Amino acid sequence: MPSPAAYFLGIDVARNGLALVIMAGDGSQTAVLHRAYSASSDGRHDPQDWWRAARTGVKEILRRASLRADQIRCIGLTGDSDGLVALSKDGKVLCPSVLGPDPQAAAQVDLLNKTVGARNLLNLASGPAHTGATAVKLLWLREHEKRVWHDLGAALAPKDFLRFRLCETLVTDASDAAATLLFNPKTRAWSKQLLSLLGIDPAWLPAVNSGQIIAGRVTATAAREAGLQAGTPVVTGGGHAATTAICGGVLAAGQVMVELGDGGGLFAPAADATRDPAGRLQSTCHCVAGIWASAAPDLAGRDAIEWLMEHLFASESMQARRAQRDPLEALGEQAAETPPGADGLLYLAPSQTPRGSGFIGLERRHGRGHLVRAVLEGGALAARQAVGALAELKRPTSEVIAIGPGAANTLWCQILADVLDQPIHAIATPEAAASGAAMLACSAVGIYKSIHDTCQRLVKHKIAYHPRKAAAEVYHTMLPAYTRLPQALASVFQPAIAAEAKP
Repeated sequence: MPSPAAYFLGIDVARNGLALVIMAGDGSQTAVLHRAYSASSDGRHDPQDWWRAARTGVKEILRRASLRADQIRCIGLTGDSDGLVALSKDGKVLCPSVLGPDPQAAAQVDLLNKTVGARNLLNLASGPAHTGATAVKLLWLREHEKRVWHDLGAALAPKDFLRFRLCETLVTDASDAAATLLFNPKTRAWSKQLLSLLGIDPAWLPAVNSGQIIAGRVTATAAREAGLQAGTPVVTGGGHAATTAICGGVLAAGQVMVELGDGGGLFAPAADATRDPAGRLQSTCHCVAGIWASAAPDLAGRDAIEWLMEHLFASESMQARRAQRDPLEALGEQAAETPPGADGLLYLAPSQTPRGSGFIGLERRHGRGHLVRAVLEGGALAARQAVGALAELKRPTSEVIAIGPGAANTLWCQILADVLDQPIHAIATPEAAASGAAMLACSAVGIYKSIHDTCQRLVKHKIAYHPRKAAAEVYHTMLPAYTRLPQALASVFQPAIAAEAKP
């Protein structure tokens, strides 16, 4: 076992702020820090704010950990995969960036489908058009920000912008590249056909490296600004889902990661790229070379939980924070008093409905605990559908790893085991994506033989949850109705959405 004297820094550019983790060579977390950054009312960020948060955050986390800059052996980066940073040829930020979906770009989704063809897009990029994809956001820039389009020199993911500020190198990994819808996951290369059809200059796109490859070193200028040592290596890193999977040791076919909270997605590694003809799962890449994945985003995310905390449990959440408790515990206590099935109340995640998330079957008899239980069950039911899709693609699940903020919540993990009707293992690691990025950094400098060896040695503290027969039977009876609801709602809302889109 290596000496804990080796330390690694992981940084996550997330929608709700910048997360920083310092990890020792034995896998223990030495310090964890979160830095908020502001956004405009329409969700637009100044990418320079991420760099400002990183500069002050690195100095602060080193102070808290009582470490010198030269004790950081390597740095790993991760971030939201659905973000576009537009840089000029001389490296200046040209416009604000939206992390995640951009409602203003809805028309460009139709344009992308019309230009490429929805079926052809699935064949080439293995995913459907959506407003978070870089391809869609670039089309929006071309139509609405002609000066930005004219001056564009590089299109980067959020984590890759941060590395550019640290190292002045332009690199990405396959997991973030696949999220752009300009990349062919099967060949692990930028799609010449897509770039040609959309009129996008290949020179704008960075080189694609494996996640644990050293992609640059901290420059003297960045070292002075961020309190780091010049020359510190920085690895390529990976997208949020991929590095969260690394934190859970999810690398092998048959393993499935379900993130509870934060991005709330499912991520299942595979030995090859297999497209889901029904479009339920996206074919993507792991950040590690030679590993592909099937993914489903926004299944059990944080948005509904945060809405409940803000609007229905504001005082309980505040009291929990004052007592240094996880506010989700207070919500879980309410939901635990409600039986499985939430007395007929269902919650559909944003990915399940054309109008965003919502409660179905709400009646006067339902209280606050029912709402919480329905949200927790809704995320688990969505994960069950995705696991079922994997089985239909002949990719059976051998192990389910629950990770993310909700993995520390006993009730949510038990609900997931009951809904899936199979055992799960929970890993309650704070800031899992940043921790996964730090593990990639650890594997890059020879501390362990490979990223597989790193995960085998550092991933610990799995808590097992086993399904309860009575609860599993309740959820089994609920699944058909839950499966039919999105299609039924689409038949109601799609005509109205189409009518609203007409000028």
